[in-house]
Amino acid sequence: MPRPSVDHPKLSGVHGRLDHMFDTGTTTSASTAPATATRWSEMPPGSAVVAVLERPPDPGAPPAERLERIGAFERVINSLQALQSCEIAALVEGAESTMARHIAEHDPATDPPLGLFDTVPDALQSIVAELRLMLRLTTGSAWYRVDEARGLSAAELAPVAELARAGLLSRSKVLLLVEAAADLTPEQTERLLTRVLPKAPGQTTGQLRAAIRRFLTGLPDGVRARRRERRTLDRGVRVQAEADGMATLRAFLPAAAATGILAVVDQHARGCGSADPRGMDARRADALVDLVLRDTGRVSAGTALATGAASAEPTEVPGLASAPAGGSPFVRNTVRVNIHVTVPLDTLTGAGDEPAELAGFGPIPAEDARALAFDPASVWNRLVTDPVTGKVLDHGTQRYRPPADLARLVRSRHGCCAHPGCRTPAHRCDIDHVVPFDPVRATGPTSAGNTAPLCRSHHRLKHMPGWHVEMRPNGTLVWTTPSGHTYEAQPSPVGPVRAEAGPARGPSPWARGEASGPSPWARGEGADARDRFAEDVAEPPF
Repeated sequence: MPRPSVDHPKLSGVHGRLDHMFDTGTTTSASTAPATATRWSEMPPGSAVVAVLERPPDPGAPPAERLERIGAFERVINSLQALQSCEIAALVEGAESTMARHIAEHDPATDPPLGLFDTVPDALQSIVAELRLMLRLTTGSAWYRVDEARGLSAAELAPVAELARAGLLSRSKVLLLVEAAADLTPEQTERLLTRVLPKAPGQTTGQLRAAIRRFLTGLPDGVRARRRERRTLDRGVRVQAEADGMATLRAFLPAAAATGILAVVDQHARGCGSADPRGMDARRADALVDLVLRDTGRVSAGTALATGAASAEPTEVPGLASAPAGGSPFVRNTVRVNIHVTVPLDTLTGAGDEPAELAGFGPIPAEDARALAFDPASVWNRLVTDPVTGKVLDHGTQRYRPPADLARLVRSRHGCCAHPGCRTPAHRCDIDHVVPFDPVRATGPTSAGNTAPLCRSHHRLKHMPGWHVEMRPNGTLVWTTPSGHTYEAQPSPVGPVRAEAGPARGPSPWARGEASGPSPWARGEGADARDRFAEDVAEPPF
């Protein structure tokens, strides 16, 4: 079969190396496949190849044929991803150029005044928001895709784009090359591609990364300094939800800071003594918790266990405990932090084990929810939810240190930002009027039927040209984009969702039988918490 036709002056030598997949000299499966196996993996991706791949092979097809098909699928996928990136770049360039032309052609003498958001940066933000909704991405992922697409569309990276469209470069390799070319001059980019591109199609991602790193190491100090400064601006901390009530905390930091943090954590972990039953990884994790949360008067549950203080308080926050007298012996360093958890009544009283909802995280086990609720510093609010949908119908009016009742209801109803796909917890959002408040026209009432939580970014987006938001009676927000697409943001279920609504709630939370274990009240966890619970209701159930 003929090799794919990819002609570019900077790609000389690429095809002569495609038979070698690794620098070690190991040949590809195609070169060793039987002569009867059609080499689909070497054919340019196109409708003819896709038509063949859409038809499943015979059940008894040999491994060589299936491997060729898998290779062909990979090339088709690579090509389509490159073409999609080209489309994304054209989309954002069109939005920016349209707004720039609108501003340039605006005549203050005859045209209406420009709007607050009639700027090129706001036009870019608006189109990226549309892209995010279309692809169901997070905001950060959408911007990442845009940066990737714009980088690939740069004239200096035309050879990379051509190989990618031919299916010879995976998206991960394209990302490496786009990132490597950032902050380089056109001449430096040409040198980079001359150095690494010929071998790139036949290398693994790790091999390509190493080759790029070797090239960048030889660049002048000024270039490396600019790259470090740009990457430093991307630093941040994220929490990723995991199964079984766990989470992964990710920090993107300058290497020196990250190494220093690990060194400090490791030093504290090693100071626990050889008699400590915890493994080193567990010690490091507990030391990190202790170091960060010590100003809250808490330590990790592992530290409490190691110091013999684990049983000092029976209602510990899951994974945490009150600091022993004198603080943790492993770290030396009181602020207050707030977390928001929605717990079903049955779970709270022990009559059921429905999971609770931790704001900004997701579901947590019933036992963790009860421990949080019965912590002495907890504050309780009553929520009335629909037993079928789990959505908030009403919010109690009694609370310690009460905020505005309406804001509490609106934030409880949605749980997070009311823009489709946004996970910003509602307590960090603005309370926005869906129909703008206008006392002169008597429109835009400040009511539950006209307010919703929006994070600051999506609050601004709502007011940009072409965006329209409506609220349905059930609290669902319908967003219409400038391109005419519509998306819905429904209120989040915060109560247990049942197949059918029913009045039965199970045993009375006030008199749970001993056969299933004592209720929280009977354990003495008890009088103060029960008083807070009863203070917000006339009588159970709500």
